[in-house]
Amino acid sequence: MKLKENLKIIGKLKEKKAGWYILRLLAAFVSSVLFAAAFAQDMFTQKEFYSAINFPLFIVSSIALFILFCFIKKDKYVLLLLIGLSQIYCMFTAVQIRNYMFSFGLCAVMFIIVFFFDFPFDTSASLGRLKWIMCALLIGLYTLYVGGLCCVYYRTYRTPCFDFGLFAQMFYYMKETGRCLITCERDKLLSHFAVHFSPIYYLLLPLYFILPSPCTLLVSQAFIVASAAIPLMLLCRHFKLSDTAALIFVSLLILYPSFMGGCFWYLHENCFLTPLLLWLMYFFEKDRFGFIAAFALLTLFVKEDAAVYVAVVSLYYIFAKKNYKCSATVFLFSVVYFVVVTKCMNAFGEGIMSNSRYGNYIYDGGGLFSVIKAVLQNPAYAVLQIFTQEKLIFMLQMLVGLSFLPFAVKKPSKLLLFIPLVLVNLMTSYSYQFDIGFQYTFGSGALLFYLAVSNYSDLGENRNKLLCSAVLSSLILFSGGYLKKTSALFEAENNRQTAEIIDEALALIPDDASVLASTFLLANVSQRKELYEIERTSHRAEYIAGDLRNGRVFPMEEYLNEGYEIIFYEEGIVAVLMFDP
Repeated sequence: MKLKENLKIIGKLKEKKAGWYILRLLAAFVSSVLFAAAFAQDMFTQKEFYSAINFPLFIVSSIALFILFCFIKKDKYVLLLLIGLSQIYCMFTAVQIRNYMFSFGLCAVMFIIVFFFDFPFDTSASLGRLKWIMCALLIGLYTLYVGGLCCVYYRTYRTPCFDFGLFAQMFYYMKETGRCLITCERDKLLSHFAVHFSPIYYLLLPLYFILPSPCTLLVSQAFIVASAAIPLMLLCRHFKLSDTAALIFVSLLILYPSFMGGCFWYLHENCFLTPLLLWLMYFFEKDRFGFIAAFALLTLFVKEDAAVYVAVVSLYYIFAKKNYKCSATVFLFSVVYFVVVTKCMNAFGEGIMSNSRYGNYIYDGGGLFSVIKAVLQNPAYAVLQIFTQEKLIFMLQMLVGLSFLPFAVKKPSKLLLFIPLVLVNLMTSYSYQFDIGFQYTFGSGALLFYLAVSNYSDLGENRNKLLCSAVLSSLILFSGGYLKKTSALFEAENNRQTAEIIDEALALIPDDASVLASTFLLANVSQRKELYEIERTSHRAEYIAGDLRNGRVFPMEEYLNEGYEIIFYEEGIVAVLMFDP
């Protein structure tokens, strides 16, 4: 009886257009909540918020707005208003709280609104040349935003030796000698190829010759990552996506938190993986062997472990496209390349750091072969290493902004493209590799975008809702993660005098002098042959640049006792010492 009565009540509500009123009531409620949060600003996360807001006024304003919205006859416009106001509220609160778990909750709310109210998200519009103009504009905005802010960090002495100062010195050596030499990476003069085999860096050298500044490197990296929008757009066209859908996927790439996070950890060769892998997959789709060979080789030149991505991509096309001859050739070449390069690095360089990255599997000192044996012998242990709380959060960070589209696979062969994500990011015990604030997601993220685009092309009527949710989620994640980065501009203005004092101090050091520098000063004195990081060195040099900001430890007395004298000192800011034999 109760069930029948409930069904009758629901039927009567439908007759009275209950949904029509509920929609407007929700829009009015969200409007009042947004106004209250904006009025209270930072207080809205504290108990003081409730005393600052007049509750009767809150109720009256909600009722007034509800009555106003009832004059809007078409549900479509009210729904747009509800989604727009809800999105603004979510982005506003995400900026204030800046917690990824909170942002995921906001994304879930927007997902429910989009699907429950059947939002009519149309992506069928044809944009013609406009899509390429907008694509170029997004690339430019990304380069300006990310590259520009990184340059602000550099100019205000906030870029550490790892991972920027060492590369700034390396490019100085490349310009002067043509070789990738560094003194501050391993506290001795050696080639960076002894640590990572990355000849891809030479692609940036011509530009660095023209503009020999560390800022050139930071802006270039942002542009390189953003340029992945071009092959992504071409892949969208290949999979017969509309112009609007293609441009939305480009927007998702521009907002993608892990790509932006990697760029904000300054400079890495991994940044090349994002565009190169998407180009490689595009030419695989088009069956252009010459371009496949070229981009496979360029990808291999990124780093010794880039062979994993090339091997997996070629393996995928063996099974997915039955392109045996071309794909098998690329697969075998990438495997041979990896073996040769790693053996050379172990013999002549610093090794491939497998013990530090996969020490949780290496039980007999056998290197990477031990990892394979460990997984085969005890797969449950591998599952235990992969499914941890930190890594599940990492997976959400990688997938929520894409509405989990990479998982919507219809062909089992596509599961092969998850191998780099599992192998590089999830199996490791090296925490930086499953942290979106570092450089280890540029490759696996590119494969996720390919999967998202190709899976979207196979989906049915609900795919536009997923794409709409992806856009809204990406904006929330960007707001909570990186919108606040603009505060660096205001901080730079507030700390201008401090930066000018440090500029004045470092200008006293001759260009040809050897230097010991604190980590956050090192990049700014990197254009020299002999340079060491104070925190990691056993060397002595002609000059020492010590960072005294924020209570950092600098053993000045120790250096004075060893024969150095102070040539510049500003308490709480900087000290420069010169050796006086």
